[in-house]
Amino acid sequence: MNLHSLSPTLFSWIVTLLFGIGLYLTCRQLIEIAVDLIAGLADLVRRAWLPRAAHRLLALQDAASNPAREEKEGFSVPALARNLAQWRPFWIALAALAALLLFDPLLSPLALSVILAGGELYRAQVRSQHLRRLDEDAANLIVQFSSRYPINRSLLRTLNDAVSTLPDGAVRRAAMNCVARLSMNQETAKAVGPLRDSGHVVLARFAGLLADVQDTNQEVFLDTLRLLKEEVESRMELRQQSRQSLTLVRSTTRVLQVVVVAAALAASVLPNWRFYFVENARNWTLFVSMLGAAALGSFYVEAELRQLEAG
Repeated sequence: MNLHSLSPTLFSWIVTLLFGIGLYLTCRQLIEIAVDLIAGLADLVRRAWLPRAAHRLLALQDAASNPAREEKEGFSVPALARNLAQWRPFWIALAALAALLLFDPLLSPLALSVILAGGELYRAQVRSQHLRRLDEDAANLIVQFSSRYPINRSLLRTLNDAVSTLPDGAVRRAAMNCVARLSMNQETAKAVGPLRDSGHVVLARFAGLLADVQDTNQEVFLDTLRLLKEEVESRMELRQQSRQSLTLVRSTTRVLQVVVVAAALAASVLPNWRFYFVENARNWTLFVSMLGAAALGSFYVEAELRQLEAG
């Protein structure tokens, strides 16, 4: 049976299925947003019933944790585009829309594979850059603190000086929040909460070390701090070496991905190749299977490379 007679119905089912998946993910995301809004509203109501002094204290802590809030710009199209590009349902909807607009037995699967794979690789790359930046800032904070504390012997002053060397980011905001809490004479174990709750293993250990500074002998504290600094520096050096070693592998993978996309595009455009793959359902299934294998292979290789970098 000729695939030309089946392609409209077949692609209609494919596009309907993809739109159904996209609709499901979008609804789930909207539900999560609604839950976050309800939680934020509940927190706002809870704060409104707090005593005036406690309310003022929380306001000061929030202002200290995010000093750039007043300087934040208004609506930004590039920022909106970056946030949208990190949203998985956006890539699913874009791929489904591209397949629907092309409505071609070969170009539609190609567009689906390229857009979905490209979107996932972009999101993974952004996540990897964020984690790399978090690692670098955490290491910088610990190194700066370790070099200053033996001289100052003041937790608040040392942490404040160390924070001043950090670029704007999640680690700087968490550390500034800790400085603000310490400035208001909050208990050290609670004041270092933002660093402990940052989700970073090294920062959590650093926060645990700071929390016990008052109950720990200074010599023991300095020795532990020195060991943590050496471990952080060793981890950063190993990650840098592994990143350099994997550069060739990643470059080769990118070249192979480009070759696969170029070959699939040639098969979709060149008359002889196109006729072969649309001649019957078996050849068309072979074409789609090769695209799927290439996309899954890209995901697997990227995941392995990132795991090696993080190791």
